[in-house]
Amino acid sequence: MSNAWPKERLGEVLNRSTETTIISPDSEYHEITVKLWGKGVVPRGVVSGAEIAGSRRFVAKTGQFILSRIDARNGATGIVPPMLDGAVVTNDFPLFDLNQLKLNAGFFGWLTKTHDFVELCKRASEGTTNRVRLQEDRFLNLEIPLPPLAEQRRIAARIEALAAKISEAHSLRQRAVQEAEALTHSTIAKLAYETVWEKKGSQKLLR
Repeated sequence: MSNAWPKERLGEVLNRSTETTIISPDSEYHEITVKLWGKGVVPRGVVSGAEIAGSRRFVAKTGQFILSRIDARNGATGIVPPMLDGAVVTNDFPLFDLNQLKLNAGFFGWLTKTHDFVELCKRASEGTTNRVRLQEDRFLNLEIPLPPLAEQRRIAARIEALAAKISEAHSLRQRAVQEAEALTHSTIAKLAYETVWEKKGSQKLLR
């Protein structure tokens, strides 16, 4: 994170969401999990209300920031994607609305994947072994360098473009490996076939 940018308290750009829903035993609900080390906010599965303990859950919305109280110090943070709009979470996964006058979701999503941001989460976490949890008040009092919105959008666009190129290169590499493996297997199979049948043919001629 650049030290040249002005700093802003997280509490000035993140507002805790308190929207909840009453759980109906007869309804189905999508649940969320947040992967470690910035690997994404992904579906955990679909469960019936009868399987959910308690009568209420917090409701996630597209573009919100979410973190795991237990594993934020291990990079379990991210932005809720459109596919998980309306999913439910427990209080162990607090949700935050972004102050869109100051913070761009794309920029913040990439920022949360950085080593420096994970270090902030570690500083906001406390407890004994296996019981370390992020303390929300402490977290929201921490500061991040924050460029103007226009610069945030520009940075996010550049990173997205680079990520797309890397993904494309990775896909091309995988495809090349698959084609090479298929060609190798085909060549070996052809060689084995010809060797076996040529050998059989030679044996017939010798009889």
